[in-house]
Amino acid sequence: MIKEHQPSQTRHPAQAVLLIIGVFALVVIGLFHTLPPKPTTLSSPLTTFSSARAMPHVWQIGSKPHPTGSRENAEVRQYLIDQLKALGFTPEIQSADVVNPKTKQAVQVHNVLVKISGTRSSKAVLLSAHYDSVATGSGAADDGASVAAILETLRALKTQPALQNDLICLFTDSEESGLLGAKAFVEQHPWTKEVGLALNFEYRGNSGAFMMFETSDGNGKLIEGLAESVAFVMSNSLMYEVYKRLPNDTDFSVFKSAGILGMNFAAIENHAAYHTQLDRPEFLNQATLQHEGDIMLALVKHFGNQPLANLKVENRVYFDFPGLGLVHYPMRWTIALCVLLAIGFIALCAASHKAKSMRIKQTLIALCAYLLLICGLYFIDSWLWAALRIFHPNYLTFAYDDTSTSYGYLLGFILINTAITVIFYLISKKWLKPMEISLGISAIWLFLALFTLNNGANFLFTWPLFALLLSLYLVRLLCIKHHSGFNRLILLAGCAPGLLIFTPLIKNLFVGLTPSNMAVILLFVNLLLGLLFPVLVAIRLNKKGFILRKS
Repeated sequence: MIKEHQPSQTRHPAQAVLLIIGVFALVVIGLFHTLPPKPTTLSSPLTTFSSARAMPHVWQIGSKPHPTGSRENAEVRQYLIDQLKALGFTPEIQSADVVNPKTKQAVQVHNVLVKISGTRSSKAVLLSAHYDSVATGSGAADDGASVAAILETLRALKTQPALQNDLICLFTDSEESGLLGAKAFVEQHPWTKEVGLALNFEYRGNSGAFMMFETSDGNGKLIEGLAESVAFVMSNSLMYEVYKRLPNDTDFSVFKSAGILGMNFAAIENHAAYHTQLDRPEFLNQATLQHEGDIMLALVKHFGNQPLANLKVENRVYFDFPGLGLVHYPMRWTIALCVLLAIGFIALCAASHKAKSMRIKQTLIALCAYLLLICGLYFIDSWLWAALRIFHPNYLTFAYDDTSTSYGYLLGFILINTAITVIFYLISKKWLKPMEISLGISAIWLFLALFTLNNGANFLFTWPLFALLLSLYLVRLLCIKHHSGFNRLILLAGCAPGLLIFTPLIKNLFVGLTPSNMAVILLFVNLLLGLLFPVLVAIRLNKKGFILRKS
């Protein structure tokens, strides 16, 4: 027969402290994962990308506003032409009249292009960035840094063997006025028909790690190439699912509408600099520029030597994971994974019910109670943020409420939500067993995994839940009566994938969605807190905790 241990008064405070330290260590690893690599110096090898070598271009391009049609815009264009000629290339100017779809007025744009012929090209790789800026900002990051990155990438490529495929570098004009330069290229330039892959680079801030946030449909080979060639990039298929439902546009939107396959990249931290006077060279994070260049050079070298004729295959689920890089697999695998997940959940429920550590009715109560908690916290967070805006009316002058104290507010809200969740546990444990609470919350995660079948968001719920269920199985089956530290370690390991996936995600959601969507962002925090319930139980309970033994 199997019976549950009765609680003992024996405590292990040192083990509980180590468990708390372990949770914080995983959070720190997740946050560290979001940082761009260190910038290089002028002494770095000539075959590599160097942000130090690219920065003089940024200073030349982004020291003053240069919107389309201005004298400063013409000066930047001439600088590009001169730099391309200095590298030994023959640039081309595409001047065209394009009708702005918003204003219905014709605008003359001047794109700068250069083609580097490959040794045996199948299709061409298109590398694009826009060289115009808004009138209110100097455009050092948006998008002068990307223009500088292309120039430095071209310099580095000249030190290496020629690519097999043609490389087309497109510096578009009038992106800020309605993507007009990209529209002119796609509609009027003959090189458009030669393009097999487009790589577009943008900025929505001036700091942070670079993200690959958008792909064309049928991205399987694109994701494979990205994972194989780039050591580190912030990217996941949730971004793909979210962005394609948003009204936002970049030059890549034009390429995508024209049926060109490709990927879209951007850095988005420090949104306060976007389209403002803060978008100057001295405020650009050179580590971000270094990361952009590392990605750009690696992708050009990879796809520049790969057949580009048949890139469109089944979409992939993908996500970056600390230490592993970009994890990816075919979208159809989500069905099999969710079936295995459901079987594992049902089996654990059956085993726990048989061992009398779980009652069905109480588990359903735990499920409903945590759902109510999540909904309640959403309304509390929404009300608190609205109250803060009333108390600080000056926040309305900041775009999307994004102030210098935003991260402090995020930390404060996380602590409030954590405290309320702990109180929920302390109250619920009087009527519910630890396994009932954990399985009730796991049922919510299982529903979310099933709800996101054949969806890029599926990885968010599948892998953390797999790890949690496995840890609960191991603790129950190993039955290590006198090794509570080992059992706690198993439970911590079971929460590790969730912490390592959700910590960077929550930070990036906060940066991307901005504090104006604080309550939405905290929904993910509260889901994660539910996943941590076994660890919370292990911290507070006696040495036997979840353990069951045969007798």
